[in-house]
Order: sequence, then structure tokens, then C-alpha cells
Amino acid sequence: MILEEYDNLKEKEPFFKNGEKKIDNNLERLFEQIKEFETKGNAFIYRGCSEAKYRMYSSAQRLYINQELHRQVPEDRISEHYRKFITELIQSAKSWNNGVIKRLLASAGIDENNDLAYLSYMQHFGVPTPLLDFTYNPYIALFFAIDNLKYTPSNKEIDNYFSFYYTYTEASVFESWKYVFDTNLKKKDISYETIDLNCMSILLPDNELYNIFNSVNIINQEGLFFYNNHPWYALERTYHEDIEKTKKELGQKKFDALLMHDTVAGCFNIHKSLIPAIKQRLGEIGITANYVYPDMNDFRNKTTNEGILKSLTLKK
Repeated sequence: MILEEYDNLKEKEPFFKNGEKKIDNNLERLFEQIKEFETKGNAFIYRGCSEAKYRMYSSAQRLYINQELHRQVPEDRISEHYRKFITELIQSAKSWNNGVIKRLLASAGIDENNDLAYLSYMQHFGVPTPLLDFTYNPYIALFFAIDNLKYTPSNKEIDNYFSFYYTYTEASVFESWKYVFDTNLKKKDISYETIDLNCMSILLPDNELYNIFNSVNIINQEGLFFYNNHPWYALERTYHEDIEKTKKELGQKKFDALLMHDTVAGCFNIHKSLIPAIKQRLGEIGITANYVYPDMNDFRNKTTNEGILKSLTLKK
């Protein structure tokens, strides 16, 4: 099966605030808006996407859908089967290379039965997980959106845009997710079955359970995760279904009073012709490939060479 995509920008409107919004020129509007977001500190988080048509599927969903793994079971057992699929991925991570990752976690003081820690590690190294990457840094999100992106003009409007997403994490719905999720995850022994009780959550790096500092990439990328347990609904649709149900239960007046959001994120769709200008702006503030993906060979060579250079007596 092929993943669902948006056919046009209007289709994004029910799922994202300003889902149709386009930036075709005047790039300053985007950077002025980012500056305004930054005045709120870490209240906003961001995600960049190379194609405006892409939905927010996790890597586990992409694999599960593309390879039609759901065909292994009857329709009413797909959710259970997907949960088993994630659980088996985690078990494989635990046993890989004679349990070296388990020992790594133990050396960092993390319980070896903390499945969330394994998911974090797996996500960082490209193993499929139900996690979706966001970042606290809007410029990093822009970098990820355009990294290695080449503009090939298309007669289909949406193909000519990439997307920059932003969301306010202090909205009450996100606060409730964090409270429920954190309450369930205070225990050391955290199984995926426990994690799966929550259809969605934000996983923040300020909790030691959520992050393993095994790489300088993690520091520079300022990442965090959204969790989505649905086998085939993209994050924005899972949120949309959940929030519509909540709105019916609470009523519109109470829903508004609680400052809940109708959509999971806001969106700017940016024309790909602006990529060179964005790269230039990012370079001016030091957001480059070398910063986002630190080259440890470069670290070794430069550190060694500078040490040698500073020890030389070049003048008498």
C-alpha cells in the first residue's frame, strides 16, 4: 500500500491551523514569525517536512503500511497486531549484539526494562518506531525540511512547497497528555503495553527516561518526540479524531475555556524556490550540516592539529 498524501493545500486546512497558508516570497515574514515564537521560550516546538503533501506518519507506520503487514490478521485485530510489531522491534533491540544496548542503558543508570528508553535509542539510529521527531529549535526544523531537497517544478501546486510546522506545547491538551503519560511512566519497569495505553503524547527530553545522550547530534538537534499509537492514522488525524470526541464530551464553551486547540499544529507551506535564500540565512546563524550532524572525524583531526600547532615554536 502507498501512504496517503495531501492532493492540495486546502486538504490540510482541517488538520493544521493555516494549513493552506503559503509563503511564495517575502521570506522576512517567516523569520519575523519565528522571532515571535522565540519570545515564548520553549513553549513552541517545530517540525520541518520536505514535502507539503506528506502526512505525519511515524517510521513504524510507514513500514507497517507500505509492506501491508496488517494483512497478517483480521481487521478487528490490526491494532493488537501493530502493538505486537512494535514490541517485537523493541525485543530485537534488546537482544541485538548480545544485549549491548541493554548494557549501555544500565551504564547510564536507566532500567533495562524501560521500553521507552529503547524506543528513543531506536529512533535516533533509524529503527522504525511510533515516535515522530520535533525540535525546540525552529531553525533546525527549517534545516531538516530543506536538507538535500532539490526543487523540481511541478504542475501540481502542492509539489512546489515544503512545510514548516509549529505547535504550542503549553496548550491544556498537551499538558494533560504529559500528566497522564508521566504518571504512568514513573515506574522503572516500563513495558510497551503501558506506553500503548496512551494514544498520543509528547515526550520531552527534560526527563531522563526519554533521552539517551549517546551522541552530540542529540544536543545540537534539540529534539523531542510525539508519540502516536495508531497503525495507520497520521498524527494529525489521530489528534483530530481525539479532539473532536473531546469537544463533543465537553461542549464548545468548556472546550474553548480550557484553551484546547482544534488542530495539532500550525503550518507554513514555503515555496521551494526560496530554498537558496533560506540556506543562506541559516548559514549566517551557524545552522549548517556540520552543526546539525557533527563529524567526529573532523573533531579528532582539528583537535589534534590545533594541539600540535599550539605546541610549536614558530618564532625565535
